[in-house]
Amino acid sequence: MIIQTFAVLTGAAVALQPLPPVQWTNTNSLSNGFNGIAARNSSKTIYIQNSFADTSDTEGLTLIPPTAFQFAETFRQDLSNWTTANWTIQRVDQFPDNASGILLGPFRGSDDEVTYDNGATTEEGYEIEITNRTVYIGGKGARGMFWGTRTLLQQALIANGSSIPAGRTIDAPAYATRGYMLDAGRKWYAPEFLKELCTYASFFKISEFHYHSSDNAPLNRGHNETWNKVFSHFSLYPEENTELQGIIERKNETLSRAQFEDFQNHCAQRGVTVIPEIEAPGHALAITKWKPELALAKKDLLNLTHPDAIPTVKAIWSEFLPWFKTKEVHIGADEYDSALADDYINFVNEMSQFVNSTAGKRVRIWGTHEPSENLTISKDIVIQHWQYGQSDPVQLQKDDYNLINSNDWWAYMSLKNDHTPILPAPYPQFYNTSRTLNFADVPGWQWDPSLFNQVNITEQLEPGASGNKGAILAAWNDNGPDATTQLEAYYAMREGIPVMAARAWSGKRGVNITTDNTNATIRFLAANAPGQNLDRRPASLRQTTQTNRPVLTWNSRDGQMAQTFGKGSFGPPYTLSLNVSSSFNIKGSDTSLAISRVIANATTNSTVQTLVFTTADGFPYPLRNVSYDDYDPGHPGRIWTNDSTSTHEPVPITLPVRLRIETDIYNGSRVWVNEKFAGRFEVFVFGGRNTVFSWSQMALVAPLDSVDGGVDSFRLENGIGLYNITAGNGSYGPSPPEQNTAVSGKGLSGVLQVLVGFVMIWMFI
Repeated sequence: MIIQTFAVLTGAAVALQPLPPVQWTNTNSLSNGFNGIAARNSSKTIYIQNSFADTSDTEGLTLIPPTAFQFAETFRQDLSNWTTANWTIQRVDQFPDNASGILLGPFRGSDDEVTYDNGATTEEGYEIEITNRTVYIGGKGARGMFWGTRTLLQQALIANGSSIPAGRTIDAPAYATRGYMLDAGRKWYAPEFLKELCTYASFFKISEFHYHSSDNAPLNRGHNETWNKVFSHFSLYPEENTELQGIIERKNETLSRAQFEDFQNHCAQRGVTVIPEIEAPGHALAITKWKPELALAKKDLLNLTHPDAIPTVKAIWSEFLPWFKTKEVHIGADEYDSALADDYINFVNEMSQFVNSTAGKRVRIWGTHEPSENLTISKDIVIQHWQYGQSDPVQLQKDDYNLINSNDWWAYMSLKNDHTPILPAPYPQFYNTSRTLNFADVPGWQWDPSLFNQVNITEQLEPGASGNKGAILAAWNDNGPDATTQLEAYYAMREGIPVMAARAWSGKRGVNITTDNTNATIRFLAANAPGQNLDRRPASLRQTTQTNRPVLTWNSRDGQMAQTFGKGSFGPPYTLSLNVSSSFNIKGSDTSLAISRVIANATTNSTVQTLVFTTADGFPYPLRNVSYDDYDPGHPGRIWTNDSTSTHEPVPITLPVRLRIETDIYNGSRVWVNEKFAGRFEVFVFGGRNTVFSWSQMALVAPLDSVDGGVDSFRLENGIGLYNITAGNGSYGPSPPEQNTAVSGKGLSGVLQVLVGFVMIWMFI
């Protein structure tokens, strides 16, 4: 029996590795010398032992742990969707003597074989044994079994249609917390996107999704003359206590209780616990806009001495605690006024006691410098270290705190633009894999959750230190809700999640990532992670992307002004060519593209007809004039306002016209009008502390649901740089900064931007 794969480059994936990596032991003697599994002998059956099927974990953070059978059903769906075969599950008391298929049951080894780095036995441990007829996956707990299915799926993908060699492995994570954080307090994310992102992350054995639900734009940047007009957001909609609805500015950009519970349930079915965060007493502009009397002079800080301040925060938590199906929640509590340390500590400790007594949950906070001589943070609170100067991991361990490693140097992203000129650690717009694979800029020193300090490299925790729960990377939306599309958050983390998850799972003791094929491995596995389509490659079009033929073409006939494709969206890299005779609108699930009139001069209110992309969350991006050579090579897609010949004015479009849009994640969506480079779709971004303003690229997916209006021909092609019409034919792109250069000196950008047609034939299967 085999799990049939559908990769198109025979043998191309031979050198790839699972993420996290796995150490296999050759056990040919157990399979009578057979070296693997044959596809044509597959029975398409999953057997699960009755004695194990109803097992659910007790040690994890989720309050809704799936049973082993429920995890097996998720696995069955993944297999069926991937292989296009009808896999079935059979519950059995004993496996049939002549069974051929996948066998699921309990771990058969000893407890000391499946421990965290701190020595504690973990339900997340598992074994896999592959013989000529069967694959046995045994979980110490239900999650352990599920993580074993992720390993098997990756091995089958990498086998590329060949049999999976016989062998055995025992595997367990070094740390329990292996997570990622998404800032949903400065950018709305739809529930389907959140669930897809959770599905993607779980393929690499991520265990936590830290959901940052409330925040506001920094008060030191942007249009901040009037504090109560600064962007703020609270992404959960109060339903019981209707008075709390005063914190909501955009109801259509919130999750209801039913939606949030569905989100949590979906993640739990893939082994991931949602850790919700509600920020206070800092980053609390959503509250102070509602109740201005609760604000300090810095208006996004709560005045904790006001008699209504803490009761208001407790009322918010009382509303939402019943929603949260987790043993731990996050109350934020960072970047408060250090002169008010005692007030801050009293607040944190009181909220910890309140949350625990009300709902039996433990509290997390961001590590925050609180120079009090009178009070200390309760040891019951988990400290999420994010920056030196705010907390000291070594001291936290000595003081018997539990802590999480989110040190900004390796963990942080600032979606779309870094924090230049804010130092010491400008946060990259794409996760910096080099900082994980070369910690402290030491070639080959692979980060793990015990490594915090990239400056004084002797100041680290011991692997498996008693207080160290693990690590969480973080994607922040400091640049505001319009600076990125929802999918661009995925692009920023697409490489980071597999790399960070692998290193948090393996720790110092486990198998390192093989760095000579890291980029190829990530591209291959990311494109094939089951149960999601964040790359926006519709299944019905994937066969076309394996050829040199266009993905989709359409020509209007006999005055036909409308056509329905029903394909949703097509993600980068792509080239979309249009011949247009009159105004049109092309719609998709994530974007729409149209000829529209936009304001060209705010003073005179004069308008111009141009090409406009609009995202599903309502942000329009008109085609703007940029110079082809104005990009800063160190900042992909960024054009500085003080060092540029670009006007950034909307580009007038005269009909009829020939349009070509080339999109990749680094350069964004760029446009050629009548074979001449015209500009791109972009966003104005305020720099840190309102300095060094810039314009940045928008990487917008192609809409593929319907065409309406004057489109005479429509041609979508996979990849960019397909034409050689003018200087700037689409193949040029600034190399991504260090986070996207491979540790062996081979850059990912070159593959994506120059050989992208070849790569996509490989990836989208």
